[in-house]
Amino acid sequence: MPKTAETKFVNSLFLTNLIQTQYGETEVKIKAYDVEPASADINDPYARSSMNRILIKYTSKENPTEAVITFVAKIKPTEGLLVEQFKKADVFEKEILMYKSVLPSMVTMIAKLGSVIELAPQLIYSSETPSDLVVLEDLTARGYSVENQTLGLSYEQSKMAVEKLAFFHAASAMMLSENGQAFPKFTKGTFHAEHKDKLSYFPDTIRMVGEMAAELDISQPMADKLLKLPAKALQKAIEAYESDFKGFKVLNHGDFWTNNILFKYQGNELVDANFVRVVDFQNCVVGSPIIDLVYFLAASPAHEVLEKHRDELVYIYHETLVLLLQKMGYMKSIPSLLELQVELLKHGSLQVIYALTVSPFMRTKDAHNTPPMQPTLHSPNQSTNVKQVLRAHAPSIVAQLKAYEMVGLLDWGANESKIKGLMSRFQR
Repeated sequence: MPKTAETKFVNSLFLTNLIQTQYGETEVKIKAYDVEPASADINDPYARSSMNRILIKYTSKENPTEAVITFVAKIKPTEGLLVEQFKKADVFEKEILMYKSVLPSMVTMIAKLGSVIELAPQLIYSSETPSDLVVLEDLTARGYSVENQTLGLSYEQSKMAVEKLAFFHAASAMMLSENGQAFPKFTKGTFHAEHKDKLSYFPDTIRMVGEMAAELDISQPMADKLLKLPAKALQKAIEAYESDFKGFKVLNHGDFWTNNILFKYQGNELVDANFVRVVDFQNCVVGSPIIDLVYFLAASPAHEVLEKHRDELVYIYHETLVLLLQKMGYMKSIPSLLELQVELLKHGSLQVIYALTVSPFMRTKDAHNTPPMQPTLHSPNQSTNVKQVLRAHAPSIVAQLKAYEMVGLLDWGANESKIKGLMSRFQR
């Protein structure tokens, strides 16, 4: 396959050095290699525009018969629609920092408990000159895959995902307790005051749901409530991202959903949570753990799993988080399950926002429907058929809205008295 401007650095010398450095093999001879964009297969976690899979056939002193190996190269775009956005943003630099420094530190922190728990693919190589580049192990070669985003995760998969999220959060909380400035690069997430001019998608989509009420089979009283939400939506989301949560903060992944979570299978059997891996660390941000938790629950579990097991998944996450922090010797106050549930209720507006603007769109196959969770990279030319997606997901949207209305989570557009009343009863 012809090389693009982004992959012209790939040659026999580069690949020889890569194999020698990573595997310690000598007398490496590259017989053939190919560079191709990660496939559009829905189960391919590397199926995105900046990803390329490198297939290499080689021999070495240690492997005299021809061996085949694959790597995945994530490359900062040098052509296309997002070039200018990437020049202005620091998301690629953040991801390199995560793979080179932060993730290894987390794994070391977890290893103190007596077991090695991997969180992400292994970093093979990275550089910032002449172009930003990250080379990772190809987990698909080891039996890993992502699940079908349109179907959502099963209960077992959702359980494994929140357990792995708890490991990520616990390790980062420990690092922050030892050094409050451990993550200085990760202070601005999706919802930040500086990004307001790039986040109009969220209030606009909520407004559209209200305007399509009759078509979506939403009652008029509920539609009236929805039409009052857009004016406050961004501020409410920013408040959730800036929540102090009794001083308990973690490093959130920022985009923790189905397509960024890899599960391993042996035959048809799902391997346990220790083998779950996470990719795509461009949107990490320090804040309340509800940033990841609310987003994951909105975008990933199958609807029937969410309906039956939502509170159970929150419990499993919290139980795992507390156990890990206690074993790690965390000296600060650990939020109770009640306090976590109150935090989720306090920022219930974020749940509503995600239910209307994230959940339907992340459960479709079309990449053009992806919400701008990385606002600094959002292209104004990106076209999303919002109405078509909303129509396709109307039953689940209506069911979720009815559940939210029952606990007062649609009232924040007009006033917050009902939510505050619920919170006071919850706390008592």
